[in-house]
Amino acid sequence: MTSCTRRSMLAGATGIVLSTSLAASPVRSSSGGLFALGIASGDPWPDSVVLWTRLVRDTQAADGGMGDAPVEVAWEVARDERLQDVVKSGVTLAMPEVAHSVHVEVGGLEPGRSYWYRFRAENTESPTGKTRTAPAPGQQTSRLRFAAVACQHWMYGNWATYHRMLDEDLDFVLHLGDYIYEAPSSSPAAVKQKVRDVPFDVPKTLADYRRMHAWYKTDPAIQRVHAAFPWIAIWDDHDVENDYAGAHAPGRPPTAAFLRQRAAAYQAYWEHMPLRNPQRPLGPDAFLYRRLAFGDLIDLVMLDERQYRSPLACPPPAPQLDRNRLVSAGDCADAFDPKRTMLGLDQESWLARCLAEPARGRWLLLGQQLMFSPFARKLGAGTGFDTDGWGGYAAAHQRIVDLIAARPSRDTVVLGGDIHGFVASNVPARLQDMRSEAVAAHIVCGTISSRLGDHGNYIVSLPDNPHIQFVDAQRHGYTRCTFTKDRASFEFRVVDDVRDPTSGLGTLATFETEWGVAGLRRL
Repeated sequence: MTSCTRRSMLAGATGIVLSTSLAASPVRSSSGGLFALGIASGDPWPDSVVLWTRLVRDTQAADGGMGDAPVEVAWEVARDERLQDVVKSGVTLAMPEVAHSVHVEVGGLEPGRSYWYRFRAENTESPTGKTRTAPAPGQQTSRLRFAAVACQHWMYGNWATYHRMLDEDLDFVLHLGDYIYEAPSSSPAAVKQKVRDVPFDVPKTLADYRRMHAWYKTDPAIQRVHAAFPWIAIWDDHDVENDYAGAHAPGRPPTAAFLRQRAAAYQAYWEHMPLRNPQRPLGPDAFLYRRLAFGDLIDLVMLDERQYRSPLACPPPAPQLDRNRLVSAGDCADAFDPKRTMLGLDQESWLARCLAEPARGRWLLLGQQLMFSPFARKLGAGTGFDTDGWGGYAAAHQRIVDLIAARPSRDTVVLGGDIHGFVASNVPARLQDMRSEAVAAHIVCGTISSRLGDHGNYIVSLPDNPHIQFVDAQRHGYTRCTFTKDRASFEFRVVDDVRDPTSGLGTLATFETEWGVAGLRRL
């Protein structure tokens, strides 16, 4: 049986649709109960979105307290907030093998418009959610606005960021990784910064990861933002284990053992995110890199920089953990080996094809997890790079930059996360020459609530990085991105106090890039 055929069977297991309507019988509305983990939509296409929920009776039980029986879930989509003008409806089965999660791919929708949706199961009705389809290919689109977010450690903040995001006029939310954090930090400094607890040990099994995801989903602010906007998401290391690289984990467990853990983490991630059925994992493998287009304005390419990468360069001797390290170029020749890959051969070839052809929209936007511009950081009397970042994959990094540089229209913007700070940077054409011409603009979106990056080191390193215009790792928040035909702007939106669930929100800095002119300028 081919993998394509198997994927079709898996899709059918969660996509059994029969004509129905939520008005068929009396219901009681509930923001808790079976829908205590909320609802969501995601991956908007011009004629389709995926609708998500997961049924639970006990949010802390591995099976959600649902037992082994399938449960019928009715759904409907309407053109109005009161759900009187219903355009699509059906019934699907919430299956125990996917933790009673539901991923309904609703087709036949109109492009570039808002819809409202809800679910019903066992005479209990979900809250109402709002979503939006993408504009049709080539459709004239005057503006698109979205929030780029990443790194939301439960323990180190309340999510006022998401609460305040509800006031934004957004077309979607772009999540660039670390939706959950697999382990609490136990250093004295970390303990002092802790705001709230996670009542679980470090996850290793599918049951463990399901509990962790469900715990994160209980936060009311993130539930509301999931219900308010469609999401487009990619994972990073903490969604499995910190600093893992492909089939290699920091503690150097046997490959087979870690791949079982990776399979569990990938499965739980899919079960709790509004992803389509083709993204459903097959064991430790999942096809998460993908491409979405928004009218004539944005061609969005989403990259997976964890699943296929080579092991970290220059690992320390055992029994030290094989974790990210700041090393100098002279001490880590392995990082420059052209055989090393960040994306894997298939994904890199796919990206090369995406970059070689004209964009499907005015702007080509790369959504990826890491800081993409080089960042030479102070290390003793010289500088170094992080082995877990693109610097540890230098030849592969330059190959991607060369493909961007070959684009004649200078239409590329690269978004990233991971380093727990805001960055506005140009991407130099030659990574070993920071003053070489800019070929793209790069924005690192900041951190929702994770512990902040090494702001002091970032600041003292700026003289060695003339291509970096701004860095701040002292504040939490996200980046509001607005694209029009000729300009794209990026506003670093920060909360006053990450500990306060009702904290205010302000703009730290704003940068802009002009189509056809690579690089950023501060407004």
